[in-house]
Amino acid sequence: MTRTALEISLAIGLSAALALPTVLLSSEAKAEGPGDGTDAPIIVVTPAPAPTPPPPPPPVYQTAVPGSMAPSPMIVNPRIAALKQQRNSGLGMTISGYTMFGTSYLISALVGTISLDYAADVGGTGTYGRRMLIPIAGPFMAIPRADSATGGLFTGFLGVVQIGGFVLGTAGAIKFGRANRQLRLSADTGGLKLQF
Repeated sequence: MTRTALEISLAIGLSAALALPTVLLSSEAKAEGPGDGTDAPIIVVTPAPAPTPPPPPPPVYQTAVPGSMAPSPMIVNPRIAALKQQRNSGLGMTISGYTMFGTSYLISALVGTISLDYAADVGGTGTYGRRMLIPIAGPFMAIPRADSATGGLFTGFLGVVQIGGFVLGTAGAIKFGRANRQLRLSADTGGLKLQF
């Protein structure tokens, strides 16, 4: 036998070996017959389509009754709403930043005045106290005059909080001012729009 004949005979034998179980099973199924009660019904389950949600109801506008506390109906412009949100966040930044700055400066000034009083009692120069009274840069100038490492760390921390509060407050004030200016200049009724 040649090589191709051998390959062909192997392929035929392999396909016969694979087909034999299905032939035997189908002949056994025919021998048993369809009415012996062993046939299991085939159930095909298909998923039901998902119900579509009902559309949202249209907005209902009710006229305000005079003398009642009911709000009047209004239509919201998304651009104006975004500008108002920017303005409110700018106001929050301004208040929190300047509160941080003011509080840390008051603590710094309190430490400075206590230091000045103590220096007058013991005959010191009071350089540390005078430097602590200067906002923002004063605590950093007073670090070399601190009596201990803990005092220097506390003094530096007060300076960092003053700078952070001042920067946050200034950034918030700029953001608040820009949003306020755009809100004033954007008269969006009747198609009139002033933009600079």
